[in-house]
Amino acid sequence: MYPAPLIQPAAERIKRIFHPAPLATLRPDSGAHFELYLAMPTRDGVHYLLYKAADIEFTEKKRLELMENGVSTLYVSDQDGGAYCHFVDRTVGEMLASDRIAPKEKSQILYETSRSLVKSAFERPESPLTVSTNQRVVTHTVSAIAAERSLLRTLVSMFTFDYSLYSHSVHVSVLGTGLLLEAGSWPQDDVRDVAMGFLLHDIGKCRVPPDIVRKPGLLSPWEAKQMERHPEHGVGLMQHHEVMRPRALEVIHGHHELLDNSGYPRHLGGLNIPIETRVCTVADVFDALTSHRVYKPALSGHDALRLMLDRMSDKLDDEILHLLIHRLGPNGRHPV
Repeated sequence: MYPAPLIQPAAERIKRIFHPAPLATLRPDSGAHFELYLAMPTRDGVHYLLYKAADIEFTEKKRLELMENGVSTLYVSDQDGGAYCHFVDRTVGEMLASDRIAPKEKSQILYETSRSLVKSAFERPESPLTVSTNQRVVTHTVSAIAAERSLLRTLVSMFTFDYSLYSHSVHVSVLGTGLLLEAGSWPQDDVRDVAMGFLLHDIGKCRVPPDIVRKPGLLSPWEAKQMERHPEHGVGLMQHHEVMRPRALEVIHGHHELLDNSGYPRHLGGLNIPIETRVCTVADVFDALTSHRVYKPALSGHDALRLMLDRMSDKLDDEILHLLIHRLGPNGRHPV
């Protein structure tokens, strides 16, 4: 049973737009001065009931009650969108800057916040608030990894090896950001822009039939063709968002292109694939190989790197692959 909302209107008489606010983004007792709503499914659709008024604090007790009742997401209205986005930006920044929070706990909070926001983006890809809030967290993540490279190892230690679109998206973003920062003298603003492409590289899969995305086995030729459209779906979904820069859109479009021209959807090859897209491809392949699927067990990091070297050297950028080995290999600074 849901915790009793503060006010229970029969229905929202004025059509309003609501956006997901995952509990992982709502740090308790931190000044959430905006209204929060519960989504209640009905025969007519979804009704949003006011759970917390703007002048009432969101407390740890409230958070635990919601979790106990199976609620993982509250909602904010359009009019409170800016306040919510600023709240997430401020609380993530304060958390990362705090001397009272251990590095491992910081990484856990950052990981869970990112994963929950990616889930919201897959569910509401048209929401500018959801995409903008993801961008705020990406900015903090890039700055934190750039300032303290050891954070990459701590974040990688949070990776779950049971595959999901949301965790995979975060993994590719973290690995890609670390590799790009190592690959050359990239300004942080450029890395931030590209990292949005890393994070949302698979966003187009939300427009592929779910039974194809979740199929526990090989796809038929027709199903494979539908799946191969997800990069173009992704660009179509994200190109209208102001925070999605051209480089991020190119990463989304090209992350399945391969150096030998055997990738899709444009069959690019060699230097026609930008370096940031080649970085995403390496991170994408590595995380896919080290994640457990119904139809295949997860490989160890060492075995995944060996397979990529032995069988995919003509498809993946050799320098980026060796950079990954340097960062994550058994003799690297961040072994897996």
